[in-house]
Amino acid sequence: MRTKFPLTFIVILLCISLNGFASTDSLIIKGRILNLTGRLYRQAPAITFSRNNILQPKSELTKQAPLQADGTFRVSLPVLFPNEEIYLDYSGKAGTAFLGSKGEIEIIFDGDSIAKAKKLFYFAGVNATANNQYTEYLATLNKTFTANSVLGTNFYKTFWEKSPAAAETAAANRADLRASVIGRLTSSVSDPSLSQWTQSITDDEKLQNLYEYYLSNPLETPSSNKSFTDLSRLNNSPLTAQRVSLADRFGSFADIKKEERLNSGSRASSLQVKLMATMIKENTGPFSEDEAEKLNSIIERGKAEKIELDFLNTLYKRNSSKLDLFFAFEADSRSNHSLFDSVAADFLSARYLPENFHKFSYKNQVVLNNYIQSRLKSPHFRQSLNELVKLEVKDSVNIAKMIAFRGIKPTPTEVLPEYWLAESEGRGNDFVNSIIDLYNGKTLYLLKWNIDDPKSREELEYASALRSRLPTNVEFVYVHLPNEEVSVSTDLVKQYIVRHQLKGVHLFLNSNQLIELLIKLNPLDSATFAIIKPNGKFATKKAPAPSQTEEVIKAIQQAGN
Repeated sequence: MRTKFPLTFIVILLCISLNGFASTDSLIIKGRILNLTGRLYRQAPAITFSRNNILQPKSELTKQAPLQADGTFRVSLPVLFPNEEIYLDYSGKAGTAFLGSKGEIEIIFDGDSIAKAKKLFYFAGVNATANNQYTEYLATLNKTFTANSVLGTNFYKTFWEKSPAAAETAAANRADLRASVIGRLTSSVSDPSLSQWTQSITDDEKLQNLYEYYLSNPLETPSSNKSFTDLSRLNNSPLTAQRVSLADRFGSFADIKKEERLNSGSRASSLQVKLMATMIKENTGPFSEDEAEKLNSIIERGKAEKIELDFLNTLYKRNSSKLDLFFAFEADSRSNHSLFDSVAADFLSARYLPENFHKFSYKNQVVLNNYIQSRLKSPHFRQSLNELVKLEVKDSVNIAKMIAFRGIKPTPTEVLPEYWLAESEGRGNDFVNSIIDLYNGKTLYLLKWNIDDPKSREELEYASALRSRLPTNVEFVYVHLPNEEVSVSTDLVKQYIVRHQLKGVHLFLNSNQLIELLIKLNPLDSATFAIIKPNGKFATKKAPAPSQTEEVIKAIQQAGN
């Protein structure tokens, strides 16, 4: 039976699929692996290409290009900035970064030369010269950093302990050393695109080092130097992994500054009456003639008397659930603009929804995205946000099925293929023991988490890929820990499970069960992990995290032997 959705929701999804994507530029990547043997083809029948999103360091922005029998491949990637760093991964056997932009690029490499050639990849098409010189740049950079270990290979061993002035000097000196590499290339003239690309990485690393320093030394006062506070580069090309890392660290720094301001009792300016009235006009109604006249008058004057504020409050209540979303965003946006320059504030406003995806239903994600789009200045940020929201709602049908399922029992129920849910009102130890007994003969990897815990969400980003690398005699058991301070909707947890492809068994515990399990599952903290042997005994209660991929795979394999 087909799931029926309200017409309004179908329209919303249609709008998001069209809004901002029709004009997105594309990079066509084609090429060939020379001397592709049958054995190599069977081991690695596709090449993976990845790209960045300025608003989120970890996103599934990848496409696979299947190999043809003659070694040729072809794929298309969207590009949101004029130039973007793209990454080629040939099943871990070979890889490179290259500069991509609107147009066509051709990549050729020799299957016989993998792991042998000093220069494996050859480029033609857009940015060809820069990409062909990039290998030499990396080799020269490595030699330069090795020769000057203080600013190169050993730089971070002492950087965090320096005084603020010494840290700024060290970061600048390292940047100068990196910038000098271009002049050391044997190529007669370095390509301008390569110079711009590498200089961008150099400047971004310098700035990121400073943000990292002040995040590691929160009691130190950040520099008032304009180069530290001017984040206009976030809106510039090229978009690189280093740029995304810088944006991420600036975002963390900004979060701390906003929290400090809030704790100090300072408040950003209140929402302007004109904006508030406009929001109500566009999202509430229908209005009587008298109401419309009063509302238009307030918008035109940009101010309101107390009786008019009461009037606005009455209208607000007609659609408060939707307007609450917008008002919360506007409060954060005002804080951004009161602390940072226009580009930095615009970036933080675009980042607001991706940082809070886990708090909103996918329908509200769409609604809020449409509103935020109208408030952003940078087309790069708008398109980047659209791209992430499109990823968030792509599993909306399965999310709806998961949320609609209400018959959770103590014995795991498969709600979607490979997604099992279980919940019990009984004793915590009895509940967990019954799950361990049910999966007797399998190695269990326990992931204790809470959706409101940032560390949990960070680690679960790696869970799906980790599970795909393990045999079927290993099962993932996700233990969702309740949080007494923050009440979280089970529907949002279910949405998160499907969105992040957390296949496995999901146990929902209540507070009483948590107390009973203090000894059995110790430590009972979010973002902690354990491994249970096939015989039901714990191999370790302090297992490596999913982000420690190789270590946890080894530990799970050892437990299963």
